[in-house]
Amino acid sequence: MAPPLPPLLGPPLLHLPEWSFSNYPITYTENTSPTFVTTGNPFLDFFFHVVPDTPPRSLKHRLCSAWNHDPLTTLKLVFNLRGVRGTGKSDTDGFYTAELWLHQNHPKTLAANVGSIAGFGYLKDLPEILCQLVQGPDKRDHEKKPETSRLRKVKRLEMARKALDKYSDDPNYRFLFERISDYFAEHLKNDMKLYVSGEFRKVSLAAKWCPSLDYSHDRVTLICESIAKKVFPKEMYPEYEGIEEAHYAYRVRDRLRKQVLVPLRKVLELPEVYIGANRWDSIPYNRVASVAMSLYKNKFLKHDRARFTKYLEGAKAEKTKINAGSLLPHLIVTWRKR
Repeated sequence: MAPPLPPLLGPPLLHLPEWSFSNYPITYTENTSPTFVTTGNPFLDFFFHVVPDTPPRSLKHRLCSAWNHDPLTTLKLVFNLRGVRGTGKSDTDGFYTAELWLHQNHPKTLAANVGSIAGFGYLKDLPEILCQLVQGPDKRDHEKKPETSRLRKVKRLEMARKALDKYSDDPNYRFLFERISDYFAEHLKNDMKLYVSGEFRKVSLAAKWCPSLDYSHDRVTLICESIAKKVFPKEMYPEYEGIEEAHYAYRVRDRLRKQVLVPLRKVLELPEVYIGANRWDSIPYNRVASVAMSLYKNKFLKHDRARFTKYLEGAKAEKTKINAGSLLPHLIVTWRKR
């Protein structure tokens, strides 16, 4: 007689974890209501507790805990911090803190996600991250101070030397630098093809956010030269054959500005271009981005009141639109009340 067949075994019974908050420490909200310090879930803790003005030390602690639990989910939460078009919290400082932590602990992960940084935020985030890696997160001084021409020259030489040392001595920084340089160069080359074919509406914002030669981001990182050399590689342009490297670098930097950035910025109809040229009556308000609209509203009213008021009335009547995708609700309400 054959032995009896063993019984079929189904999947093991699944039990929900028996969470107990009885031993979790208590804290208080801004309204002095009691709450637990943690939810018991590092992802939920990161999402709930990391908000604008969260101290960097606290953010890094929660980021490390979440990363040890699951890196990919944590990476999604990091990019949610930056999301500026309805995809996240628009927490610029928190995002930069997280990105610097990534560079320190997982540099290749950061470099592999250069495109996502630009996609969730702005292309300007890329050179800004490089600047913070060179100078440190607390050393960006945007306040204009009176300086003599000699002092400015000494300061620029010191910044250039610091940028070169960082590139030479830090392989992780160098790898990220080259990835960012490649990203800008590829977008600019593609945009020039669109420009030549007359497809202006398809041109990206790479020219807008590409660091301008000898301006803030370029002074700190010297990235313009790298981008220019990749847009105009020596081996593909016979006119650069046989010339000294320094002369080649000078010529392609100037060529990048004149033949790429200037024409592309013109077709992008950037408000900054019109403002800089004092052409207030020519600003295409329907092309003004939401953040720029919030920033320049009072200037538009001061210099071009009649036309700007007409534009606002058209938007109110739904005959035209105001770009507001990057503004959070409380910013829109504040803007409306001004």
